[in-house]
Amino acid sequence: MKTLQFLSKKNIGIFVVIIVVVVIVGIVSIGDKSKELAERSKECLELRGTGKQTYEVITDKPRNLQIVQVDVDPIDVKEGEKQIITVKVRDDGNNTITKKSGVFATIITDNRSVAAAGFVMRLAEDSEDGSSLFTTWEGSWIREDSICHTYMETITATNAKGEEHFVDLSLK
Repeated sequence: MKTLQFLSKKNIGIFVVIIVVVVIVGIVSIGDKSKELAERSKECLELRGTGKQTYEVITDKPRNLQIVQVDVDPIDVKEGEKQIITVKVRDDGNNTITKKSGVFATIITDNRSVAAAGFVMRLAEDSEDGSSLFTTWEGSWIREDSICHTYMETITATNAKGEEHFVDLSLK
């Protein structure tokens, strides 16, 4: 008897009304969250610094070839302006610079990926004990895209032996 009372038309009607209300509330709240997310996506993420920034690269597993420092000048480059990237590389046990040696960078912005102009070696010097060669390379690129959400630079160094080392700088 109690089972039949539970399945009465009145109880089923109440149950249907509750389900409809829950579905409507869910749809309205999803619409509000979508609007909130769309508004948030229009806002630019904060840039990590202004002007010239220097990044020391430290690792717990040193390699024969290693990028040890990257300067980004200016980090807050304006659209249409040039940014200079200076990279210092340490190469243990290698004191030769050949056509294979070099540095290149890929800059990833909101809507595109750009290769920095060819890096030129500015300085080569031996370490104090003569076991490493330090080279300093300089390249540049001109910003032609927004950097509101994506602003990353991947720097890769290659030595005469063809060994490579890269670092990713996430600037946002």
